Amino acid sequence: MIENIGETFTYKSLELDKNLMHAYLLYSSDKELNNNVALFFAKSLICERHTACDNCPACQQFSSRSHPDVYILDQDSIKVEDINTIINKLNTKPISSDKKVFVILNAENINEISQNKLLKSLEEPNESTIFILTTTKTDKILTTVMSRVKKVYVPCLNHDDKIIIANYLIKQNIDIQNYVNTNFSLTEILNLVSNSNYKNTIDDIYQMFLSLNSSQDIPKVVNNLSNTNKQLFYPCLQDIILNCLDPKETKFDKKMLDLINSKFPQKALLKCLPLIEDAYKKNTANVNFFYCLDNLLFNMLKEKYLCS
Repeated sequence: MIENIGETFTYKSLELDKNLMHAYLLYSSDKELNNNVALFFAKSLICERHTACDNCPACQQFSSRSHPDVYILDQDSIKVEDINTIINKLNTKPISSDKKVFVILNAENINEISQNKLLKSLEEPNESTIFILTTTKTDKILTTVMSRVKKVYVPCLNHDDKIIIANYLIKQNIDIQNYVNTNFSLTEILNLVSNSNYKNTIDDIYQMFLSLNSSQDIPKVVNNLSNTNKQLFYPCLQDIILNCLDPKETKFDKKMLDLINSKFPQKALLKCLPLIEDAYKKNTANVNFFYCLDNLLFNMLKEKYLCS
């Protein structure tokens, strides 16, 4: 059952209980994972075999976003008129399925007025209607709404889950096979696959450590990073350092991690984390990126020598 999602949960073994709830809230810190589970669940509900088989006409309609009994709402801002559209659709019977499924992705984007508008539909559910909401921010969901839904925590992907998701995404021309054996979240994997800036930033950081041996190297290193993604740089750098400090993590290329660990003692890396956080805060406050970077690299080298 969907309620039993856990470490052994795999997407293709999702079973649908006869006593389905009228509304679910899927939540975790991984937006993409939440949304993929929600969409798979919705497809399973309208699938002729209830397995999200991808072959029946209902699944094919779902994949092309043309199924008449499925309404998917995925917007940065969800307003009253959007909820009114849902309410109007509630008044009609299913056309080709025995259920009408309403999927609201990233429900934290529903403003308070709209949540209150939706509340009545959740309080007085139609027997043929199922709501599936997702969120990474449960604190943004009204307590009255929370009390009307079945809350389901979506755990991190295990290896088997990743293989199944990878096969599912390949059909949508998204290949994540190279990341199946990593500890990346699904959101991070999709960023890596779809966002060339993310991959380039990781490469830039690797080259930075490759070239950074003394303070004399700082001007050249900073110059080489002139085209790096300034918004992604500090979060990626912080993530890489955290990965270096935890040998159980396998997010990043081992060659890169070994290089960093050979140049910086673990104690120095630990002291670099608040320096990176400080540089990131200054950068988001519109302090010059290169000034922050120059200062950060100098202080990182300082910690290196103090801890050597």
